[in-house]
Amino acid sequence: MAKTYDLKPEETLARDFADRLILEKLTELFEVVKPSELADQLNPEGLGLAAIRSLLASNPDKFAYAERRWVPASRLAGAGRSIHEAARLMIDRFGGPVPLDLVVAELSRIFSRPQEEVEFSLRRFLTHDRTMFLTLDDHVAVSTTVFAATDESIDRAFEVNQVTMPEVEKVQAALGDFDWFQTDAILLALEKIAPVKVKALGAAAWLALSPQDPRSALLYDWRSFNAELLSVPGFVYASDGTLHPEADAKKWISTAVKLADKVTPQIEVEDAAPLEFKVTDIEEAVSRILKSEQTITATSLLESLFEVTPTVKTFPDDLENVMNTLKSDSRVWWVGGDRFRRPETAPDYIDILPEPFEFVQTPFLQEDGDPVDVELTDDGLSSSLRKLVIHPLAMDVNDEDILPPPKNMPETVRLVLKPVHRELGTFPLSQFPTGWFDVQPGVQELIWSNSDGRDLQVWMNTKTRLLFGLFDWWLDQSVESGAVFSLTKTSRPNVFEFTWLEQTDPVVYISSQRMEELREIVSRADEMSTFDVLREVMTHWPKGADFLTILWEVNVVRRTSRRLLASLLSSYVCFYQRSGSPVWHYDHKKVELGFDKTKKKFIKKP
Repeated sequence: MAKTYDLKPEETLARDFADRLILEKLTELFEVVKPSELADQLNPEGLGLAAIRSLLASNPDKFAYAERRWVPASRLAGAGRSIHEAARLMIDRFGGPVPLDLVVAELSRIFSRPQEEVEFSLRRFLTHDRTMFLTLDDHVAVSTTVFAATDESIDRAFEVNQVTMPEVEKVQAALGDFDWFQTDAILLALEKIAPVKVKALGAAAWLALSPQDPRSALLYDWRSFNAELLSVPGFVYASDGTLHPEADAKKWISTAVKLADKVTPQIEVEDAAPLEFKVTDIEEAVSRILKSEQTITATSLLESLFEVTPTVKTFPDDLENVMNTLKSDSRVWWVGGDRFRRPETAPDYIDILPEPFEFVQTPFLQEDGDPVDVELTDDGLSSSLRKLVIHPLAMDVNDEDILPPPKNMPETVRLVLKPVHRELGTFPLSQFPTGWFDVQPGVQELIWSNSDGRDLQVWMNTKTRLLFGLFDWWLDQSVESGAVFSLTKTSRPNVFEFTWLEQTDPVVYISSQRMEELREIVSRADEMSTFDVLREVMTHWPKGADFLTILWEVNVVRRTSRRLLASLLSSYVCFYQRSGSPVWHYDHKKVELGFDKTKKKFIKKP
């Protein structure tokens, strides 16, 4: 059973749109025994079997399961009513205009009357009825979804139509000096301000075309105005009473599919019998994987081959069985979660640690012959730095300690993008809690999905401790260092929700101007020790800087380990902390005092 889920407004809108598509196809088919019949019709729209099963079972207001068949709920609710009331109920449950031929077909079957007779009756009825009307493109709509007024006062018209003056004034302001008498006025209005509330737009037109002056002609005809408004090509009616550009519908489908994983079934469906896999079934599954250029999930194989989806009671056991079978078959390659591919089809570069992540020992020596840039053991580090060197933001690929897993594993993690990873399209596993990702297999394919419905294929190598393939999304982010995003687990294995957060990390953020200053140091860095680089960086911070800030500014100039930087701060006299302060300071007057002799015993041996 899926968990109960409170819908956000945008999720409700998306869900209602997907339900409307399903309901339309279900009405066309009259009744459905197998949801795969609907999936065959709706796959081009982006709705698969699993999503359709979930949406069907979680909206009893629109879908009913009777005698092992799925039918529109309005059909059962309309039993015993008049043909016109049954039509009104059908349109109302759809949540938007419905093609007249679909209404005619449905009522013809229910009332056992010829379609020609039903259509004639409906068309005549719709020409004068106050509750429903016919649009220019032959859809039936209910009048409660539009602004229907004639000669009422403004207060009365707004009250009856449940629209407020602020809503209408917002539309008027967006339209500006708009001429409602021009050709294609409704189309031009939509192109200018959509998405827009249908009632608010209608009210704005009513105020302009039918002014309150008793001597003025009333030119707003609610029936003809809305018949045209709801027929304009390229715009889609949404359940919240707004008209949106058609392109928005793609986002709604993407959101509805994600939502389908979370909603709770409310309609009882007979349990499926346990699945028995045959040799021919496995051969078919392997064949599909080998023929595909893309990854195939075990979940999709269960769905397409056996109509088993996550809402089926036996799904966990069926998935485990097919997963174990495929993982043991050398002809296919398991790439984590429930994902399988043709062997060795990942990019070659994911097996190699990129060169910019390698550390270089500088050749510079002190007067006594010891290296200028030396690492100390933990005992030689400042007490504050011993804790900071194991902070997730201090660690990075090729420079990390594996920490114990947290007692309570979070579903969402907050992550910070650093400049070297932005440039290489990578991200370190060191920022994730240990155990947040599955350890096996060593190479995995992850799917990151954002709110725009875009999916990104990301490759994870647990040996190099890196994520690869993020270059395109990183370049969308103008902040070079310190941009913050979140990653959230979903119910689908190895599929995660990605969100840029409207913030930057206070200690990792580097402004564009500062980045240019640091790049100027890069041009001279070949002749500098890391100690010298650190001094140049610290001159920018007369009031002191946090260890993590210093670490990532130095790393813009030269790849430097956290322990080396902590050692330099701890062992050279010119760097210091004031009592009780977390920041580090640099005193250029003490540079000549050099290395703190008391730290010599803590220098790491080669």
